[in-house]
Amino acid sequence: MTAFKKLKTIRMFEKQHLPHLRTHEDFDIVIEVGFHQENGTPLTLKGLVLLNITSPATVQRRICALVERGVITRTRCPSDRRSVELGVSTQTRELIERYVHMFSTINEIR
Repeated sequence: MTAFKKLKTIRMFEKQHLPHLRTHEDFDIVIEVGFHQENGTPLTLKGLVLLNITSPATVQRRICALVERGVITRTRCPSDRRSVELGVSTQTRELIERYVHMFSTINEIR
């Protein structure tokens, strides 16, 4: 499979299954939130801002939009009820797993 055919396949998957991730910042936010969630160290909004993905205002706007679309979840921290932890929704996590699997499948095709 040629490089452009691989890219076209990836992009078609993104358009069909991940339309709610509209910007590179959306992808970066979901990746960081999911990574920390998998490692058992959920991020807060402040922690996400400190990663310098983009400006604090943009991070806050993107998080609000992703929460509205059901991509990101907000839950109160059990140990500190003042803190809100971010997570990736189950549905989005399953789509991301399919997305990553597709990449590995495409890389196996020569």
